[in-house]
Amino acid sequence: MTETSRKRTVGVTAGSAFDLSVEREVFDGLDVTLRPVDIETTDDLIRELADVDAVVDRLLAAPYTADVIDALDRCAVIARCGIGVDGIDTERAAARGIHVVNVPVYCQDEVSEHTIMLLLALERNLSTYDTAMHDGVWAQDVPTNQIHRLRGQTLGLVGFGTIAQLVAEKAQAFGMDVIAADPYVDEAEMSRAGVQKTTFEDVLDVADAVSLHAPLVEETSGKMDAAAFERMQDTAYLLNVARGGLVVEDDLVDALRGDEIAGAGLDVFETEPSSQGDAFPPFESPLRDLESVVLTPHVAWFSQEANDERRRRAARDVRRVLEGSAPENPVNDPQ
Repeated sequence: MTETSRKRTVGVTAGSAFDLSVEREVFDGLDVTLRPVDIETTDDLIRELADVDAVVDRLLAAPYTADVIDALDRCAVIARCGIGVDGIDTERAAARGIHVVNVPVYCQDEVSEHTIMLLLALERNLSTYDTAMHDGVWAQDVPTNQIHRLRGQTLGLVGFGTIAQLVAEKAQAFGMDVIAADPYVDEAEMSRAGVQKTTFEDVLDVADAVSLHAPLVEETSGKMDAAAFERMQDTAYLLNVARGGLVVEDDLVDALRGDEIAGAGLDVFETEPSSQGDAFPPFESPLRDLESVVLTPHVAWFSQEANDERRRRAARDVRRVLEGSAPENPVNDPQ
């Protein structure tokens, strides 16, 4: 039996609570055993995956530290069913000959739609109306100066990747002007999308809503801090569907309490609960007490279609590696 034809084991994290139909379809015809496992800690990763040939990780519930990577003696590839791989020591994996792959394209429509939803919820005062109606109150007495039409307003984008471009397109359909700050996208590309290229500082100064779409790297970590909120208009909103670490949350709370900005729509946070068995611990944050904030639990990416697609793309790259081919979406370069 050759190395590529022997029976392989693929660990699927967070597998026991979900079906494996997508993965089974992808691996059909390949001699592979799927092992669904539940993970909460790095010790779980080592215990459950030490002898697998590949990993399909759905939730990244625990970090793949150097110790974890070293324990994966037979593993050829770790596939992240999502975009971010900051919880995986990709350099250590490369040194051990382990491919790390991700799924950079699968939920652009969902995240861009969610961004506009948060903006509309804030601008149309949805939370106040909805809460009042559920309480039996016919709440038509909201002050008129709290609600404005989107047409003619300016949306400022921080980052201009694929998702931000779709947000721009949707915002323009509402009649909004769109500006964007991204040092890696040139003015001509933005102009073709009907977007004005500007600086991060100008976005803060001018925009009626600032929407974050930058990756979380050293230069962007904590970019939205007290100084940034001070520059924003006191009638402006902050939207974040990217990464919680882009925002200094305590500074945001202070800005909201001090009426430095009008509100915020957030799907991601500095600290997010990790699943414990079948449940998540309570979400603890002073943001919960602020009426000017719309909160969702890191679900902007989700639709049934997006969920299936991320699983399918990750599993396909695992199959490529197990069959001796190069992955389609590599994150590292194994030695």
